[in-house]
Amino acid sequence: MIDFESLEKIDEGKTKIIYANPHDPATVFMYFKDDITAGNGRKHDIIKGKAFLDWKINRDIFEFLNRRGIRTHYISSPQDLVALVKKLDKKINLEVVSRRIAVGSILKWGRIEEGVRFDPPATQFHYKDDGLHDPMLDEGFIHYLEGEKGASEWVAMREINEAVLHRLEQAFAHFGVQLIDLKLEYGLIGGEVHLIDEISGGSLRLWPYRHENPNLAQVNVSGELDPGGRLDKDTYRKGEPFDKVMESFRQIASITEKFKDLRIESNSD
Repeated sequence: MIDFESLEKIDEGKTKIIYANPHDPATVFMYFKDDITAGNGRKHDIIKGKAFLDWKINRDIFEFLNRRGIRTHYISSPQDLVALVKKLDKKINLEVVSRRIAVGSILKWGRIEEGVRFDPPATQFHYKDDGLHDPMLDEGFIHYLEGEKGASEWVAMREINEAVLHRLEQAFAHFGVQLIDLKLEYGLIGGEVHLIDEISGGSLRLWPYRHENPNLAQVNVSGELDPGGRLDKDTYRKGEPFDKVMESFRQIASITEKFKDLRIESNSD
C-alpha cells in the first residue's frame, strides 16, 4: 500500500489530491475523495463511498479509451482510490464540452429545444474559473484560432473530445443508455495534447433508452429517452437524496466494468 502521508502533496482540488511519485518524477498519483460539488463549488457535500465509485468508473473508462487509441495521461490504478498518471508539462485551463443531445444550460443560452440531436456533436470551450462561472469562449474566435492562427492545440482538443464522445456513446449504447454530453479537460505532455483529469459520474450525462431499439435518427429524440432514469450527477444537482445519487453512480460503475469485454469494430469509430 502507498503511504501517502510520506508523499509530497502537489495539489488538491474539489474531488482529488495529486501526490508526487518519489520513484518516478514523470508520473504522479491521483487520489479520489468523497467530496461532491455542483454550481462551481457553491454546493458541496461529502458522500461516503463516492470516491470508490468515481475511481472505478474513471479506471474503466480510461482503460477503454487507451485501448481505443485516445491519447490520455492515464497509466494504471495501482490500488483502490488511486490512479497513476503522467505528470503534466502544462495544464490547459479549459473545460471542453461536447453535446450529442440538447439538455441542461444550452436550453437557456442556446434557445434550443430539449432533445434536439446534434450530428456532428456541438463542442464548446469554457474558461475554467469557478468565480467567473466557467464562461464559454466565443465559437467564432475559436474557429479563427484553429484556422487562421494554426493553433493546433485547439484542433486537437476538439478532435479528442468528439472522438471520446463517439467511443463512449457506442459503449454505453450496448447497455441501453444514451450519452447525452460530456465535459473533459486537457494538458500538454511531451509537447502533445493529452486527455487528463478524471472521467466519472460528474463528467457525463447519461439517460437510459425509453424502450428497445430507439429511433435516434430523428431531429428530436426526447420520446426515445428516459430522463427520469438519469445516471449522472444531475441527481445531486437537482437535490435528490444521497442514496439515490450513489445508486446512479453504482449503476454507471456496473456498466463501465463491462467495457473491458466489449468488442467494437475499429471501423465504427
